[in-house]
Amino acid sequence: MPSEVLRELILEVSEPDRLEIIREAGIADDRPPLLRGDAEDGTAEDADSWVDQNGAKILPHLLRRIDPSDSEMVQLVQSGMLPFDRSLLEPREFLVRFNHPAMRAALDGGLPLSEVAATSLALTELITSLLAANRSFGADAAMPTVRVATGSIDFLATSTGLIAGGLGLLATCGVGVISTPVIVGTAVLTSAIDLTLNWQKRSSEKGRSDADRAKADGERGRADADRARADAKKIEAETIGQELENELIRIRLGNLPSQAEAHKAEKPETHPASFFVPFALIERSCQENGLAVAHGVHLINRGLPSLFGILRVMPGVSITVENKGRQQSEAVH
Repeated sequence: MPSEVLRELILEVSEPDRLEIIREAGIADDRPPLLRGDAEDGTAEDADSWVDQNGAKILPHLLRRIDPSDSEMVQLVQSGMLPFDRSLLEPREFLVRFNHPAMRAALDGGLPLSEVAATSLALTELITSLLAANRSFGADAAMPTVRVATGSIDFLATSTGLIAGGLGLLATCGVGVISTPVIVGTAVLTSAIDLTLNWQKRSSEKGRSDADRAKADGERGRADADRARADAKKIEAETIGQELENELIRIRLGNLPSQAEAHKAEKPETHPASFFVPFALIERSCQENGLAVAHGVHLINRGLPSLFGILRVMPGVSITVENKGRQQSEAVH
């Protein structure tokens, strides 16, 4: 039951967060006991009835504090509790433009291949994250065709409205982040972007001559025997030292495992990416891109980390999304 899914999501957040969600949603706090965390006095039936009545109002605010699994999102979408415009599943054309000072310097219209490759990887990262986020909504997408213009790199894309709207949403909300959360995009792709942009440095590092390499190998061979003998003595000394250190720790702790356990550092609470974006900005951008607010919050949770990862390895780049008949949205570092 969708109400059961939403009920469990509500119970996953703390009571102070639940109170804040009620306040942000602008509804009266008439929750049954179970939704206040009192499992003994409350019933699931009363809780589900309250969820059915108020779930759509609180869901956008709840998703700013918890990122449900894909299966949970599917149930919320299928129940109608998380609405979206099905016309967004239809294909449309839109333009994604990457601008950077280094690109604008190329007045003859030519751009380094590394810039084209890096921006292609960046757009691939963004679209991949949005495809994954929109899987619960039955969305599909085609990879864009590319047109390179003077001073910028333009991707003329044909894809669903969910991808076009999602890119516009990320571009807008990436600018309005209150404070940058400690999250990055897909490590493989951001590393690939970094490698592509720094190809010249990497190439020079690998450009040592065979003579230099042979000379270094010879010197290394003579030093290996001496190093092996020194390493053996060092390992022996370190082993003895570690055994003494372990014994001192055991004596110092004694038989107090409970105290040692109690002083373990607690895992800091982390919020989804949308928590760091002003809610009013999310609402406005969702309206501009034809997205339900809860849907937009979900896309920000899944897509904004990728955008931050891209901006981290491509400082100074700006990303513009132009939808036909709509105002353009722009994300700047």
